[in-house]
Amino acid sequence: MSITLFQFATKKSGLQTFLDRYQYILSIVATFLFFSDLPDYLHTTAMLPLNPLAWIGIFIFLSLPFIKKIATIPKPLIIWMVLYIVISMLSLATISSDEASMKEIRMRVLSLAFLCMMYALYEQKSLKHVKYVILAVVLMSVGNDFFELLNPKVFTELNVGRPGGFYINPNKSGCALVLGLIFTIDIVKKQHRWLYLLVVGAGIACTFSRGSLLGWTLCALFLTIARVLSDKRRTVLISIVSLVLLLALTNPLKNAADFFGGNEGASWDVVDRLEQFQNPSLEDDSAKERKAVVGYAWLMFGNHPFWGNGLASTHKWTVSEVSTHNMYLLYMADHGILGFIILPGAIWAVAWRNRGEPGFRILCFVVFMSLWGIFSHDILEEKYILCTFALLAAMNTNQQWYHKYSHDRFQAAQAPEHGRLILPPARNQPSIESGYSQRLLPPSRK
Repeated sequence: MSITLFQFATKKSGLQTFLDRYQYILSIVATFLFFSDLPDYLHTTAMLPLNPLAWIGIFIFLSLPFIKKIATIPKPLIIWMVLYIVISMLSLATISSDEASMKEIRMRVLSLAFLCMMYALYEQKSLKHVKYVILAVVLMSVGNDFFELLNPKVFTELNVGRPGGFYINPNKSGCALVLGLIFTIDIVKKQHRWLYLLVVGAGIACTFSRGSLLGWTLCALFLTIARVLSDKRRTVLISIVSLVLLLALTNPLKNAADFFGGNEGASWDVVDRLEQFQNPSLEDDSAKERKAVVGYAWLMFGNHPFWGNGLASTHKWTVSEVSTHNMYLLYMADHGILGFIILPGAIWAVAWRNRGEPGFRILCFVVFMSLWGIFSHDILEEKYILCTFALLAAMNTNQQWYHKYSHDRFQAAQAPEHGRLILPPARNQPSIESGYSQRLLPPSRK
């Protein structure tokens, strides 16, 4: 039995062509807005009186024509979302049901709705262009961080003092840059990847975010080992030698601290962080705050290790104005020992058997997200992070569909004795199909 590739080609209707283009444009616009965190920035600075939740609602409405694609969400992700909601609802029904808990459950449901929406928008033909959009956001964010380092609080007076750009929070900016690096490094020409890596690293350094700097260092190590960067050992050697010489001949941290300290109007938070980097034993206010809330969260978990203290328990305490700064401890304080698996479960759901992307990207994503859970308690609420979860899930689904389609459709075309795809002679068929036949037929033996 023989078949041709053109037996399965169907001509698209005008409506389907329009919907394809509409979905493509919508995925590009949504990625730019939500990965750059522009809706939150415009609302926080009162430049546009539109609540960030309204932005999500608008895009959910615009993506309704593609709601059927939600049925193709990978099973591990479906299982995790169901368990996440079940655990949250049980905690709400049995332990806490006050206003703060209701706000938390609404936020979790909205986050899952946003994740499903972004997944529905991502199609195979738009994935590469989505990466280019993320690349543009990364370069824009690096420029914003450099500009705000020299002009403190130029984006908003609500900034904590260190550069954050449109993300306002410098830790969020650093996290977004690391994620952008992970998803875009392969679309940069190989001879330019070292330069791109260093540019992103410089942008992260402007934020003085310790977790982001550590994540960038680990990603750079993995990318080097996987030979994603330039294969020339001389490039690596020159970079290392130059860095060692720079640190040996100068004291850049001290010079930078002196510069910002003597610069009138400069952010003292930047000076404090520079001094903390020079003397790791010196704890700044941020480190002291994190240490205190971690201790409180552990105490709450120790008091209720099995069922937890209920939804939003760390948002209702009076010992601090902030939560745990730790995703694992937040869920453990809320849901007990079962809460520890929520974040690893989300990471596993999009990374497990994901053959849609190179192994280095999956590894970097898993390691960085697992690490970032120690530094942030907002991972599963941040839109720019959820965009990457949806992107990985869409890549996995498209790859699975490709393998299933090729297996089911073309299995009958395999010649048992040779295992080669057999196509009939191109008689009275378009010339393009003849080209396919000539390329796919095995060479003739004379």
